[in-house]
Amino acid sequence: MKKIYLAVLILVSVIGIGYAQTKLGYVDTDRVIAQSNEAAEISRLFNLDIQNWKAQVKTMNEEIKRMERAFEIDKLTKNDAAKREAQARIDAKKAEAGKFIDEYFGEGGKQEQRYQELLQPLTVKINGIIVKIAEDEDYTMIFDVSLGTVLYAKETLDLTDLVIQELNKDTVAPADQTPAIIPGQTEPPKNETKPNDTVTEPKPDKP
Repeated sequence: MKKIYLAVLILVSVIGIGYAQTKLGYVDTDRVIAQSNEAAEISRLFNLDIQNWKAQVKTMNEEIKRMERAFEIDKLTKNDAAKREAQARIDAKKAEAGKFIDEYFGEGGKQEQRYQELLQPLTVKINGIIVKIAEDEDYTMIFDVSLGTVLYAKETLDLTDLVIQELNKDTVAPADQTPAIIPGQTEPPKNETKPNDTVTEPKPDKP
């Protein structure tokens, strides 16, 4: 999955004449997400989906192994046509499993789509908070340092804690908090299944 960032670059019209009146600030949206109470619930739901999809892959792998064991036992008593038919069924099952892995865990697959679907409301909420802070505090520009667009900035310009405080003010942190989703930490496994290979179960993600 491509690394996903909450890209926030808010440009408010410059007030007055000249840059002397410009007020700048920056936010680390990666840290905002990591410390958001809502991100824990997003991670929990996302992990449930991942576990369900991996369970389906495991079931298909077990079926393939069962078919291969049966083939080895029966091939001594089957004619060539029957063996070809049995091998074709095994190959078809492997292709089905490989297609499933690619559809769900491949680049742009359902895992990535689900991630973005769950994260989108939080992204919108954070963006709204930053806009409100910019307008209330009369900031001219607010940058997102998680994008690496700021080479130097005084710590007094850092509005990240203010955004986190506003984001979490109406929610309660879970007692047993699931590690928060941080953009870029959900790299899906690549599907390298070949027709005569046993389909391997995707490796654990790092939500």
